[in-house]
Amino acid sequence: MNLNDSLDSLINDFIPGRLYGGTISVIYRGKNVYTKSKGRIDDLDFEYKNETIYDLASLTKPLVTSLLTLMLLERGKISLRDTIGDLQIFNEYKNLKKFSIENMLSHTTGMPPDAPLYNDGNKKEDYLRGIDRIAQRSFPDLREIYSDLNYILLGFLLEEIYGNTLDKIFEREVSSKLNLKNSFFNPKIDKKRIAPTEYSDEKGLLWGKVNDEKSYYIGGVAGNAGLFSNAEDISILILSMMNGSLIKKSTFEMSIESRNTHLGGIFGLGWMVKSERRQIRSESFNYTGFLGDYSPFGTFGHTGFTGTSVCGNYKRGIVCILLSNATFPKRSEKREIIRMRRLFHNIVFSSLD
Repeated sequence: MNLNDSLDSLINDFIPGRLYGGTISVIYRGKNVYTKSKGRIDDLDFEYKNETIYDLASLTKPLVTSLLTLMLLERGKISLRDTIGDLQIFNEYKNLKKFSIENMLSHTTGMPPDAPLYNDGNKKEDYLRGIDRIAQRSFPDLREIYSDLNYILLGFLLEEIYGNTLDKIFEREVSSKLNLKNSFFNPKIDKKRIAPTEYSDEKGLLWGKVNDEKSYYIGGVAGNAGLFSNAEDISILILSMMNGSLIKKSTFEMSIESRNTHLGGIFGLGWMVKSERRQIRSESFNYTGFLGDYSPFGTFGHTGFTGTSVCGNYKRGIVCILLSNATFPKRSEKREIIRMRRLFHNIVFSSLD
């Protein structure tokens, strides 16, 4: 089968039955070669379309937080080796001073994957106090541990440097420049344009509100999660990084290079990277499995808890976008998306030279 037939078959295998619905899109050498959506939620009278907007969850990390950091790097405002202490920001939080920009971007602060920061309150200062407590027992440059806390902290740092909230910075520096019409935090649009995310026992139906608890309780804007977008806008954004129109090509190339290879080499600067067989089995050893079997070394990508992902290869000009609300109606249902991602990427990379 050709690429289109293979992808049609993949969608039909998973929707309906295993997933309520979703959108997949493939960009090849700067052009869209495939986009299709399928699915319906009868109880909500909701139909999936190519224009459907999804809660991107952790795709916020590379598409917002890392990108805005790289833009500061290009402008000479920061260096990767700068620590929070060097920048003289958050001076009252003594345990944060040791973390560098690169530590946060490449998940080498030593902080654990997650923590219920909202238990201490729903303000930035409450979250910073919680992270500072955790940082007291965390030591940088020793291990790769994928952590939301790295990007929440980095998001707060960006707000201090740029002098605005993360959503406003993204709007000014990225979405307005690229004319993105469907990318925002806390969307204020008709809910029928957005895929519902999950029924929560505590919060009810999350539809147009961020699913991630840490972002939710701080108002829907955080460095780890909160961005909503659709396949078209994501493709524009990724291509603007790859072709040098938003950041320099050399900057993007640096962001998808495997860092800290002596620790495992799973992460670049915001992206997960498929690198050659590693000597060390880090906590994040299997994180790049979603990139598939046919994708070559150097392939980059990231996933989102809600059922979203991006996978690309810069040299071959391939970008794969998979968007779903796999956490609907409950997050326990999301296991099917993990297999679908691998199959999707296998089809694309085995079909396109």
